[in-house]
Amino acid sequence: MDQTQTPAYVYFSCNLRIIQARNVEFIKSTKILFARLYVPVGNNKIIELNNKNISIQSAPFWNESFNLDCLCPLELLERLKKQCLTLELRKRKTWGSNIIGKGEIPWKVILESQNMELKKWVKMDLVSGSDCKEGMLKVPQVEVEIKIRVTSVVEMEKQNKKMLNTDWNECGCKNGYDHHQTWCPAEALGAF
Repeated sequence: MDQTQTPAYVYFSCNLRIIQARNVEFIKSTKILFARLYVPVGNNKIIELNNKNISIQSAPFWNESFNLDCLCPLELLERLKKQCLTLELRKRKTWGSNIIGKGEIPWKVILESQNMELKKWVKMDLVSGSDCKEGMLKVPQVEVEIKIRVTSVVEMEKQNKKMLNTDWNECGCKNGYDHHQTWCPAEALGAF
């Protein structure tokens, strides 16, 4: 790249929500499940996200979200299109965990979807030795929702200038407390 040319940057925001699992009743010798998500972020780096444990005795429902926000070079989006998010369904053991199944979602599908939003059931390809019942008819699946927002640096600067030019004479409380206070009563915010 020419040294006089600076790379274009964008604000990249990704909301990942792991909603629920289905067809998990066949899993033997465990009562606790969780999902693990591997998010490639370029330069051979991966972020690992684990959600909370759930009991398969109850409806396997997590409804848990993760947010990733960063300033990144525009070309990262093109590189991401060649990679996949990897989702694993795992069973909790006394020490550690074992993988039951694994599924992938190509970044390209997410980035090229309408409004860069995708909600789908991800089929888990069973891993050998996953302690699943023989001859099972239904494959486990995990429902996920992914929302991507990409904002140019110029647009973000415009939004920041608008915020800086806002009249902050009131803090937003329903009682109009002094904006120089470091706090407002919770009741004033309508929280209770």
